[in-house]
Amino acid sequence: MAQPLVSIVIPVYNGADYLNETIESALAQTYEPIEVIVVNDGSTDGGATAAIAKQFGDRIRYFEKENGGVSTALNLGIEKMRGEWFSWLSHDDLYTPEKIAHQMKILDRMDNKQKTILSCGTDLIDEVGRPIQRLRKRTKGFYTSDQMFDYLMLEACLSGCALLVPKQAFEEAGMFPTNYRYIQDWVLWVDMALAGYEFLVTTNPYVKSRVHPKQQTKRISDVAPIESRRFFEQLLQRLESPSKQKTVFRAIYRSAAPDVRDELMTRYDGHQVLSSREQKWLQGRSYVYHRALSVYRGVMDLRYR
Repeated sequence: MAQPLVSIVIPVYNGADYLNETIESALAQTYEPIEVIVVNDGSTDGGATAAIAKQFGDRIRYFEKENGGVSTALNLGIEKMRGEWFSWLSHDDLYTPEKIAHQMKILDRMDNKQKTILSCGTDLIDEVGRPIQRLRKRTKGFYTSDQMFDYLMLEACLSGCALLVPKQAFEEAGMFPTNYRYIQDWVLWVDMALAGYEFLVTTNPYVKSRVHPKQQTKRISDVAPIESRRFFEQLLQRLESPSKQKTVFRAIYRSAAPDVRDELMTRYDGHQVLSSREQKWLQGRSYVYHRALSVYRGVMDLRYR
C-alpha cells in the first residue's frame, strides 16, 4: 500500500538568514513521500528570500503572494498542498531528519488516523544553531478533544511546527484565522479540539525551534493580551457547554491581566460559575503567572539587548 503524501509548508517573510538551512532540513526527511511548499509572503528584502527559494528548483514548490501575515501564507500553502497530511515549518526553524517518519510510524498503529493530530517535542537553538538550555515542561500522552481543550486553555499552547495535521481538519475546523497575528495557531488548535480532534503528544525532540531577536513573536508580543481577551470573549459567546464555559472562566482568571479579568468575569457572570474559593486560588495562580512572564521577558530583553 502506498504511503500517504505529507506536505511540509514553509511560510517566509524576509527570511534570507535562515531559509536555506530550513528548506534543507525539510528535504532531508527520511520519510520519502513528501512535498515541500515555500510561500513567500511579500518579502521586501530585494529578492534575497526569493533567490534562496528558487535555487532549489523543482525540489520544492514555490509561491509568492502580497504580504498578509503568516496565517495567509499558511492558508495559501494548505490550498496548494497535494498531501493528506500537513506539517508546518517556520522559515527559521529546523526539522531533524526523522520528524515526519516518526509521526507517520505512530499513525500506522492507530485506528482513528483521520481524527488524530500528532505533536512531537522541540528543542531550542539560538541564532547560530547552538542549543539553548531552558527548564521546560514537556507534556506527553493521549488527549481526547475535551482534554486538549482544557490543556490549551489552562496549561499551554502546542508548538505549531511540532504538529502533523490531517488535511481534512482544516475543512472541518477552518483555516488559520487571519484576524489574529500572535495567537492564530492557538486559536486554530482550540477550534480543532472543539471539532472533535484527538491529540497524541510525544516528547521526542524532532524540531529545533530557533530563538533570535528578529523573530515576529518578539516584535509583536504586545498584541498577545489584546488578542487573548478578544478570543476569550468569542469563546464565551460561542460555547454552549457549561463545563467548557467554566474552563474559559478559569483561563481568564489564571492568565488575564486583573482589569481584563474583572471586566470579563462581570460581563459574562463568571463570578456565578466559579466559587469564591476557586477564584481566590486562581487569583494566586494569576499572580505567579504574570510574575513569571515578567521575569521571562526581562531575561529575553537582556539576552538580545
